[in-house]
Amino acid sequence: MSEPDSATTATERSFGRRQIQAGHALMMVLTRTIPHPIGEVWTAISDPDALERYVGRPEGDLRRGGSYELPDGTRGSILRCDPPRLLTVSVTRPGGHSAELEVHLSADDSQTQVELKYASVRHGFVLIDAHSGEWAAGPGWEFFLDSLSDYLDGTDPDEALGIIGWTSLEGERRDLYETRNAEWEGAKADWEHEHEAAPGPV
Repeated sequence: MSEPDSATTATERSFGRRQIQAGHALMMVLTRTIPHPIGEVWTAISDPDALERYVGRPEGDLRRGGSYELPDGTRGSILRCDPPRLLTVSVTRPGGHSAELEVHLSADDSQTQVELKYASVRHGFVLIDAHSGEWAAGPGWEFFLDSLSDYLDGTDPDEALGIIGWTSLEGERRDLYETRNAEWEGAKADWEHEHEAAPGPV
């Protein structure tokens, strides 16, 4: 399997519904196994020093019930924190779009299964028009998992994705973004087909 194919199939993609503070939301679910112990993965997603290396350092009252803000202006509250298995935060983007992110970790020998749930009331948040500089949530969170894995593997942070506009991607990374976006389009179409209203009586 080629590297792009492997990077595309490493993540399981699905959808659901979830009630969040902003209302009844569409939820996307990403599941991926990372070859590192659960304690290491938990530290990577919860420790400010670690997050600074591949996402951006969060500032604020970093405890359950507290609030945070990232360098790009993303902010929110820490809703649930159950080390080393569950972290839930609200997410408000600089444009004012509200969402909720939940990360479940489960140990499997020396590996960790990461289940990332991202729910938003914003219409069309999963797939963004190709001419927009804004990340589509589907491939965007997959690249977050890539950066998490790179950090845990000891990759130089300068080589990790970091926080950039997706339109800045070039070559294989641009192709991978577009391939993943197409996979999310297919997953969303399948989910909508499975949950479309049954026809009424004739």
